[in-house]
Amino acid sequence: MVQVCDPPRTRQVRRLSTEEFCQLVRGEVSCVYRPRSEVLRMLTVGEAWGTGGVRGAPGAGCILLPMDADVAAAAALRSFLGWGCTAGGYFLTPAAGPDSRAAGTLAPLLAVAAARQEQLARGRVRWAVVECAAEEVLPLYLRQGFALRAIRPLDSLAPCFWLQAGCLGQNQPPVWVPLADRVHIAILLARGYAALESRESPQGTVLALYPV
Repeated sequence: MVQVCDPPRTRQVRRLSTEEFCQLVRGEVSCVYRPRSEVLRMLTVGEAWGTGGVRGAPGAGCILLPMDADVAAAAALRSFLGWGCTAGGYFLTPAAGPDSRAAGTLAPLLAVAAARQEQLARGRVRWAVVECAAEEVLPLYLRQGFALRAIRPLDSLAPCFWLQAGCLGQNQPPVWVPLADRVHIAILLARGYAALESRESPQGTVLALYPV
């Protein structure tokens, strides 16, 4: 069990059981966690991590999945990367649960999940997927060392942000683009740029895109 201190109280991030995660996503509208049979398949090959909510029930959680897992989400990511089914590495599924968009809950969860992901990957590639409907949490992923590489559906479902860990930008000034300007961002991503940083402005979140 891993504990993450978030003054003035301690937030607890721990590995969740299959039953706990299924309960967590029971009312989730995320299409990544539908149907329930697919969630059970992901939990069979991956690890679910979550942070405590009210009365001890998990408030938010995500699944750490191997890239070669025989599940739809992993297959979609491999297809996008042009990899075969034997590709190594790990990725994080979107955060789910009633507190999944609360920075105070999600930040410690991402810190622990990303550290565990790095441990499991052992130098291999690491990705994370965030549904575009939860765009307000994107800066939290950037602070954990993930870089936005693409905006596209996952397995023909809802549009998602696809983020890669350990992505280094070239030593050039960034192009700052409002997160709301998805068209401009998509064009730059297609040209080999990646969003590595973000900042808040009167117009909302702005991303810094670097060539990689």
